[in-house]
Amino acid sequence: MDTFLLIWLIVIAVMLVIEIFSLGLTTIWFSFGAVAAAIVAGLSGPLWLQVALFAVVSLVFMALVRPFAVRIVNKGRTKTNIEEVIGEKAVVIEKIDNRNEKGKVMFRGVEWTARSRDDVEIEVDETVTIQEVSGVKLIVSK
Repeated sequence: MDTFLLIWLIVIAVMLVIEIFSLGLTTIWFSFGAVAAAIVAGLSGPLWLQVALFAVVSLVFMALVRPFAVRIVNKGRTKTNIEEVIGEKAVVIEKIDNRNEKGKVMFRGVEWTARSRDDVEIEVDETVTIQEVSGVKLIVSK
């Protein structure tokens, strides 16, 4: 087996494995380019043509096919825009006590588990500012 053909087959395998673990449609395009290069290598084509085909096919697939593939993959995904709550105000409805892992706030009519960013206790009915979201908890400060 030709050395360059073997190299391209390894590139294909590595790119596919990376894509399987990342699921981000980032390396699959290089697999297509490597397939084109492997075909040329199998036909004993020159190395410059293999590399050129690898680059061109990878870029073409990335530029033309990726936008459609991303739309299909993300079709059922709901955007949450959770970052927009940072800086908003909430009202404490259960005393926030990080040591005892207690505390709740009311934000936009929804009850959230809350923790103090500064590790201070915050009493009921105090207004707090949301500093970050950690899982299903709001991290707040006075």
